Amino acid sequence: MSNKRRLDDKINLDNTLDLPIIASAGGLVCNRFHHILLIFKRGKWDMPKGRVEVDQPKDAAALREVNEETGLNIDKLTIQGKLVSTWHTTRHGDIKYLKKTHWYLMNYDGDDDDTKPQIEEGIIECRWVHISELPKYQELLRPRINYVVDFWHRNMAYVPKK
Repeated sequence: MSNKRRLDDKINLDNTLDLPIIASAGGLVCNRFHHILLIFKRGKWDMPKGRVEVDQPKDAAALREVNEETGLNIDKLTIQGKLVSTWHTTRHGDIKYLKKTHWYLMNYDGDDDDTKPQIEEGIIECRWVHISELPKYQELLRPRINYVVDFWHRNMAYVPKK
C-alpha cells in the first residue's frame, strides 16, 4: 500500500481536529442603499450569526439570528443565496469547539432602519455601513468577517438584483 492517502480519504477540519463541532448561520445584510449591517461585539466589528437549532434549516437559523441580534423586522429580510462558510474555534466554559458558520446574503427591504442590539449577547451597536466606507472598519473587522465581505464585494456586490 502506498504512503499517499487514497482519494476517497477526505481530509478536512471536522475530521482533523479532535473538537466537537457547532453549526452556526448568519447573514450579510444589504439594503437598497448598498449599506451592509455590522454589529459591534467584544471590541470587534462582526455580522449577526448564531447556533443552528436541532432540525432547523440553516437558512431559517440565519434569518432568526439576524432578527434576534439586530432587531430588524424579519418580514423585511429575504435570503438572496448562500455565500461561503467559515470555520473558527470558540470556547464555552472549559470546552473548546470548532464552529462552522454558514453565511447567507440577505436583502433588507427597508432603509437604514432602527436596530436594537442584543445587549445580552454582548452586542453594543448595530451600524449600517456603505460599501465605500468599509476600509475604515478593516482594522477592527474579524478576519472571518473580512473574508465573507471580501467574497461578496468581489463577486456579488454589483450584480443587479433579480
